[in-house]
Formats: sequence, structure tokens, C-alpha cells
Amino acid sequence: MKSLAPQGPAIPVATSIWWIIVSLLLGLMFNLLPWGEAAQWWRPDFVLVVGLFWVVHQPHRVGLGVMWSLGLLTDMVDGGMLGQHAIGYALAAVGALLLQRRLLKFNAWQQALQILPLLLLEKLANVLTATFAGHAFTDARYLLSVLSGALLWIPVALLLQRARGSSGNTDSA
Repeated sequence: MKSLAPQGPAIPVATSIWWIIVSLLLGLMFNLLPWGEAAQWWRPDFVLVVGLFWVVHQPHRVGLGVMWSLGLLTDMVDGGMLGQHAIGYALAAVGALLLQRRLLKFNAWQQALQILPLLLLEKLANVLTATFAGHAFTDARYLLSVLSGALLWIPVALLLQRARGSSGNTDSA
């Protein structure tokens, strides 16, 4: 007798909005942790990495507007120029949306290589907006956080996928 159990891949279920909010707030809290002077250059942007994960995996819940808002929140918390992170986060989100289908086909290591240029784009947008506001860009070590952010993508992606219940659970159109 044939089993009546469903065959084939699991039906994707949207992630709880509360889980998304909690993970983004955790990213913001990690951004606020004090770092030593030498390690400050390597500090990844936790909010951006977590936000990009949700842009890729839940684009109908976390998109351009949410990333812009997260950037404004980051600007307020950091005490920086209002809109500086917002522009960078929005540009990175657009890039993530453009790469979404490709990223979903890769494992976490391969995704990290694809995310690296998006993190670099965000940093360069920060440098440009600060330069236009009259601040001088004096140290290229500022860009080291791009490497640590790409490396951070791997555990963040694995953790958030595991917490969601499956690696194939996406909300893509």
C-alpha cells in the first residue's frame, strides 16, 4: 500500500516577524559592544550582515525600506551623520536583492564571497557621504571590517538558517 505522506520538498513557511526583529536587535547590540583600539578596525557591521541575510531569505519582510530604517537607527545609535549608514545599507540591500536567486544556490562560504562586494559597497558609500560632508578619509584600515563582515556571514547564515528550521525556507517571489 502506498503512503499518503506528502512527497517532495517541504513547503516554505515564512519566518516569524518576531524572530527577524530579535535577530536584528541582537545585531544592533553586538554593534554597540566596546572594541579595543586595535580591534576597532576589524569590527564588522553586525546589523548589516544580519539585515542582508533577511533581505536574501525574506525579501517580502525585510527589503529596502527596512534596511534604510536600520541604517538611520545605526546612525542615531553611533552618533554619526544622519543618513550615512542608511545610504550604504540601502545600496547593499539593492545588491542583495539583485543577487538573491544566485545566493540561494550557494553554501555559506560561497555566499560570503558574494556578500563581500556588498559590504565593500556599503563602506565606500559611508566614505563618500562623509567626504561630501567635509570629513577626511585618512586610513584605509577602515575597509578591514569588510573582510571580517564577510567571514561573519558564515556563522550568521548557518545560525539563522538552523534557527528557522531549514536551509530551504525562503520567501522569494
